[in-house]
Amino acid sequence: MTGLEAASYASAARWRRLAVFGATALSTLAAAFALYRFLSVGGVTGLELALVVMFAINFSWIALSFWTALPGFLTLLLRWGQPGLIWPQGAEAVAPLKSRTAVLMPIYNEDTTGIYANLQAIHDSLARTGHLGAFDIFILSDTTNPDVWVAEEIGWSALCRRTEGSGRIFYRKRRHNVAKKAGNIADFCTRWGARYDFMVVLDADSLMAGDTLVTMARLMQANPRAGIIQAPPLVVNRNTLWARMQQFAGSLYGPIVGAGLAFWQLGDGNYWGHNAIIRTRAFIESCGLPILSGRPPFGGHILSHDFVEAALIRRNGWTAWLVPELGGSYEECPPTMIDHAKRDRRWCQGNMQHLRVLVARGLHPLSRQHMAMGVMSYVSSPLWLIFICIGMLTALEHKLEIPVYFPQGEALFPVWPVQDQTLAVRLLVISFLMLMAPKIFGWTLLLFDRRLAAGYGGPFRALLSLLFETFFSIFQAPVMMLFHSSFVLQAFLGRDSGWGTQSRDDRGTTWADAVQMHRGHTIFGAVLGVVALWISPSMLAWLSPLVIGLLLSIPLSVITSRHSTGVWARKLGLLVTPEERQKPQIVIEATALGEQLSAATKPIEDGLAMVIRDPLANAIHMTLLTGAPEAGHEDPKLVETARRKLTAGGPGTLATGTLSRDEKMALLFDPRSLSELHLTALAGGRLQAAPRA
Repeated sequence: MTGLEAASYASAARWRRLAVFGATALSTLAAAFALYRFLSVGGVTGLELALVVMFAINFSWIALSFWTALPGFLTLLLRWGQPGLIWPQGAEAVAPLKSRTAVLMPIYNEDTTGIYANLQAIHDSLARTGHLGAFDIFILSDTTNPDVWVAEEIGWSALCRRTEGSGRIFYRKRRHNVAKKAGNIADFCTRWGARYDFMVVLDADSLMAGDTLVTMARLMQANPRAGIIQAPPLVVNRNTLWARMQQFAGSLYGPIVGAGLAFWQLGDGNYWGHNAIIRTRAFIESCGLPILSGRPPFGGHILSHDFVEAALIRRNGWTAWLVPELGGSYEECPPTMIDHAKRDRRWCQGNMQHLRVLVARGLHPLSRQHMAMGVMSYVSSPLWLIFICIGMLTALEHKLEIPVYFPQGEALFPVWPVQDQTLAVRLLVISFLMLMAPKIFGWTLLLFDRRLAAGYGGPFRALLSLLFETFFSIFQAPVMMLFHSSFVLQAFLGRDSGWGTQSRDDRGTTWADAVQMHRGHTIFGAVLGVVALWISPSMLAWLSPLVIGLLLSIPLSVITSRHSTGVWARKLGLLVTPEERQKPQIVIEATALGEQLSAATKPIEDGLAMVIRDPLANAIHMTLLTGAPEAGHEDPKLVETARRKLTAGGPGTLATGTLSRDEKMALLFDPRSLSELHLTALAGGRLQAAPRA
């Protein structure tokens, strides 16, 4: 980036941020003052002042969303670019890549068929670009299930055979998953990072087109100070009603928000943890993550490492760009409300940790802003809940107080404390319209682009889908508000969320699970409704969307989790996206490969038994174990205990079913024991059935 380009980016950034955050502040002040005027008739109580303060905090979040969406809409409509980001032109846009890029797939106890279907689709898509030689693929496993581990190895070997990818597709199993995903990536950088200019980090459900990967590498070459380039992923391949609503919202409204964020972030952007390309040198120089003092959830290893890594890279003088126009970037979403909430529980804990990180020295102000926004995305829920409670207390205060009609003593005429109901309604309507703005802007764009509109079934069908999604989101919002409020409370109470595997299929929610997860929401909704009615019928009317949403949380959770209701919406032409009507080539290939692999692959019920008795599985495992620095360094006592259990049945018997998961993992990491056990099996050792340990 030249000095002129850097100055252009810095100048544009100042003016754009001044416009967005200035408009946010002015809107918030105006709305807060309007509420104050409404409440000030007859004087303002302490509760009413608290209500105004809470409203201002919450409204600022709505206002920032609106003032981000508006320039996002104009950016997409008028095709504004990002000053300071250089796009390759002419010969540079078609020349062979001069760089080497590693495509990283960190995995943790995942379904292997989906993983390898996606990776093969990415590999084949890269091959069609003619630049496959500039990319290597790494499967970085942190899996703790021995059966899944062996399935990963068998799947890797089969992938290499199908793609002729030996020497280009690599598998690594880490023995101790220290620092979770962040530690997984750090381990790659330590061992192989110096060989690559860039690395593309994926999630287990990520898909990226080869053209997109090549373009990202070219952008990194053309912008030598770029540390991160993020390609916003679109949600695809889900069929439950809940997931279809997420897909539709992400497809129609997501680009508005993405373009708006890019408008004011420019080169001071963020990293979303996947579907991004990172300059390896910048990452290695900058991203040694600290271990926070104290116990989880606020202490320990940083969970939401992506925001922090972007902040550290930016602190070292590298830039980070969000580039919505890249396209060709896809992911999947949780299929049900409960799965969505479970994922948010982990993300919430990680974002709460950022309260300690955002005060670190030397961070760019916008990096602090990114982390503050991440915190606010969860803290806003308890803040809204507090606002509602204060509002009800204020109404109760007015109900119980004795009105004073002659505040000045004796007078000829009374003073009637009349509140301006029109002002209250106007404030509510403005707040709702600002909240709806990304949806409205997304639909409005369809009126200017017939081809895009056709992908949603036309503007009218898209409008029906928008109203359908909005209707459901109104009633789902209070449920998510209570979920997030409880997550924030649990974080502050010191309850660790742990590290689980995300659900990645369309299994629905059972009624029993829904009752267990939502009974508290239902009870809270009933109590809230009764209290609101006791205060006044008008209070119940104001809170009716919230009360109805909570009372219906159990059936809504079940209904929206069903594959059948998603198919029903699809048949009606609702919630259909362009990515579904005309599927991208890489999505078609990954789906077909996933179906083929699922049909052809038998589940591995006992990975240790397979490695011991099957010569091919043993050869693959031992070959991969040879390159693992942790191999052969297991606890001798644990290995000896495991071997003693195996042979407890007498000569010629290998009882794998008696071992615990830890004992199986210890043996699978001990090459000497595996060699001896394999020879024993070949000599006629019998393997007993393996019940779940």
